[in-house]
Amino acid sequence: MNSTATTRTPPRSARNASCCTGGLVTKVNHSCDPNCGIRLNFSGAHNFVAREPIVAGQEITFDYAMRNYTVEHFPAHCQCGSRHCRDHITGWKDLPGQRKADYRGFVAPYLPDIDNQCATMHHTSQQKG
Repeated sequence: MNSTATTRTPPRSARNASCCTGGLVTKVNHSCDPNCGIRLNFSGAHNFVAREPIVAGQEITFDYAMRNYTVEHFPAHCQCGSRHCRDHITGWKDLPGQRKADYRGFVAPYLPDIDNQCATMHHTSQQKG
């Protein structure tokens, strides 16, 4: 099995078995303990990247916080059933620091950038106040 799968449909000549029409992001379930992460590819779309070995028939999952800074449109309680379940599907902003560290290298690069911008703005406003 390939360790990456694209989330944007490539041109017909470049399609392979790991691509689905319309992208994969909307077809992959959330888990608070996912076996995949994401990375941006050359076109700016998200590729799924295995965080651990995945066996044939195993569901591919990713944490929705790996690509969304905030999440406000999911049910009240997460139903992933993982041993690390946070009970709520959250965005990157609401992840504990240790979880962010665990995901390093497997999240959209703009998420840590937003954290850094927010920290800089907070630090600047404290200096002025």
